[in-house]
Amino acid sequence: MSLVDRAKNILLNPKSEWDVIAKESATVGGLFTGYAVPLSVMPVVGSVIAMGLLGIGAGSLAPLGIASVGVGIAAGMAAVGMVLGLVMLWLMSFIVNAVSPSFNGKSDMVSATKLMAYASTPSWIGGLIAPFLGPVGGLVSLAAIAYVVYLIYTGIRPVMEVPAEKVAGLTVVIILIYIVLSMILTMFIGAMLITSLFGGAMMAGATSI
Repeated sequence: MSLVDRAKNILLNPKSEWDVIAKESATVGGLFTGYAVPLSVMPVVGSVIAMGLLGIGAGSLAPLGIASVGVGIAAGMAAVGMVLGLVMLWLMSFIVNAVSPSFNGKSDMVSATKLMAYASTPSWIGGLIAPFLGPVGGLVSLAAIAYVVYLIYTGIRPVMEVPAEKVAGLTVVIILIYIVLSMILTMFIGAMLITSLFGGAMMAGATSI
């Protein structure tokens, strides 16, 4: 199945698509290179065009005395976010694989990676669209996250073979861990952004003296 068809099906018909996904043969590497990596490029493209080229969203940095981030910084930070996001995807897959047996589910890294990779589809597509919408983009991102939660909930039983009565519990555990990792990731990217922006400004000021 093509990447486009899989993304469309998981978004529009998740329950039936999870049954198909559960029966497919796959590898962790194949799920990353054939699906996660190509889709995770989309937020990078959105950030570079919207913030780097068009300046959309740069206004939020005005209180810091920054008028524009520029294409280089926008691309660099988006790329860092992409890499860290893929690392977090692997970590979440590892965690799901580790905790699934506690909820009477199976332990299988490929299945756990299927669950987290395909469930992340809304966040990648939302990451492409949100940068162009200014303040409204935050609502798009929240909607994407909510749909990710729904996809995880609907995918746990067919993919990880968790009993129906334990699906909600595992979903809550996954989301709590995801929130913690996301907060850490967000703070890390924010610190890098501030360092890059002010570091560049200080260097520019030094060379002008």
